[in-house]
Amino acid sequence: MGKSIHPLAGKRPEPSHLKKKEDMEKLYFHPEGELIPVKNGTSGHRGKTGNGFSENHVAAITQALADIRGERGTFGPDLTSEKNVAGPVIMGKDVRFTSDLAQRTAAEVFAGNGMTVIIQKGDRSTPTPVVSHQIISRNAKGENVEGVAITASHNPPEDAGYKSNGCDGGPNTRTKPIDESANRYLKNSDEIKRIDFDIAMEQGLIKEVDMLTPYVDDLANVVMMDIVKGMRFAATPLGGSANGYYEAINSKYETQIEVLLPDPDPASAMKTFDWDGKLRGDPSSKYVMMAVQGFLQKLGVSFVGANDNDADRFGGEDLTGILNPNHVLCVVFDYLAKNRGFDQKMGIGRSIGTTHMLDLIAADYSRPVKEVDVGFKWYVEGLKNGEYVIAGEESSGMSFPRLDGSLWVTEKDGIAALLLIMEIIAHTGKDIGTLYAELESKYGIHQYERIDAEATASKKARLMTLSANPDEVKSLLHGKKIAGLSIERLAIGDGIKVVLEKGVWVLKRASGTEDIIKDYREERDGGMETARKASEEIDHYLKLVDG
Repeated sequence: MGKSIHPLAGKRPEPSHLKKKEDMEKLYFHPEGELIPVKNGTSGHRGKTGNGFSENHVAAITQALADIRGERGTFGPDLTSEKNVAGPVIMGKDVRFTSDLAQRTAAEVFAGNGMTVIIQKGDRSTPTPVVSHQIISRNAKGENVEGVAITASHNPPEDAGYKSNGCDGGPNTRTKPIDESANRYLKNSDEIKRIDFDIAMEQGLIKEVDMLTPYVDDLANVVMMDIVKGMRFAATPLGGSANGYYEAINSKYETQIEVLLPDPDPASAMKTFDWDGKLRGDPSSKYVMMAVQGFLQKLGVSFVGANDNDADRFGGEDLTGILNPNHVLCVVFDYLAKNRGFDQKMGIGRSIGTTHMLDLIAADYSRPVKEVDVGFKWYVEGLKNGEYVIAGEESSGMSFPRLDGSLWVTEKDGIAALLLIMEIIAHTGKDIGTLYAELESKYGIHQYERIDAEATASKKARLMTLSANPDEVKSLLHGKKIAGLSIERLAIGDGIKVVLEKGVWVLKRASGTEDIIKDYREERDGGMETARKASEEIDHYLKLVDG
């Protein structure tokens, strides 16, 4: 039941493999074929440049956002206070060739609607968590700003994306009106208002500011930087939008972080291919992390951290190997619950595909557990309300409070996550793998795997149909024993999760951005044989087998 590993996995690309700037620019301005409609998923609208993502898409989405904002005062969820005059729009972008073009398009359309746009000084990239930090910090001063980020996260370089963040700083949960309006503008592009970028700059509608420094200066309020600076580490932005941030952190806090692959890499020339032969920037993948293979030993450090393209994900390697995101979440939760003194009402927020060891740790600290669907947007309210010691996803995303328990950001923050991992290693004198092994000795071994397998159209469509029809799933599984075990709970919505007795569970999800089905399994106090057998039987009962 394993996935097929591409022969290029872990290898650096040849020049012939890389996307060229001029080719991406041509596709962006002259898309091929009929335009694919705008569809916001777990984190905005994404598509391949020239197919599902083009200048037409960006202009249409931006005009839709401007219309909604003009009518309601926000394009995000409803404001909790009285409706105020909308302030500027914070705009971030990752390092892709398409993102440079898309930021210019979006800024021109916002400006054409009389809305001021704030972009990073020097036309450099801005990580997703920094956009959230700007929104929250400015709104604390009454500015009533919200933001957008031009990014397709860890996806390959030919992909591009556009997401919006409301006044709460988090991923927008109110996206259906955006889709409806944007798709109308795709067919009526002559109705889109727009001002030339340079003219908008002259008129003060586009403003360049330094967003890097305020974020870096504020990190001391979320991570104990005095502890971090006492030990040598390494980190890499993997060519993504965290470029320049670790250098600034070193300068501000006198930390000893060696920065690897420090420069922006829009073509992914310095990356290594992922398991399926794509230049994906997922720092939790051992194949992606081969881009910095050997540096742990060469530099004599105990940890090499890594971020994805928009720096909202974390990954890395310590002396025990490539870090498993679930293991990191467990170690971080245990550490913060033990050392920060956060209010007892604050617990763990975990997405549906994360390890259930987190539940056992929470019970030990008498803290609550909240399971949510995939997508960080489901954590925003809880983060705002101070519900979480940590909110985390198995796909290498986490957010946590400031040292005093107050809100930091309402996005995943891969930069702060790496610094916290460094704090934990420096404070305990142990690497993450060792600390996780100690948790296993206390809470039992939790064998876990996620298989990302290429999916046929029919299988993916079948899974998505079932996920939208809980009654059918319940009917198909009613009274069934799965791998000889009784069903304790079903969670149906963002995929299908079957929780069995004795600590075994299986989750099947269709990727919203790629032709992949993600199959998650966990088994406590044993191998993976029962969980794998359960996965096969669930495929059979739900008719998820082709042929």
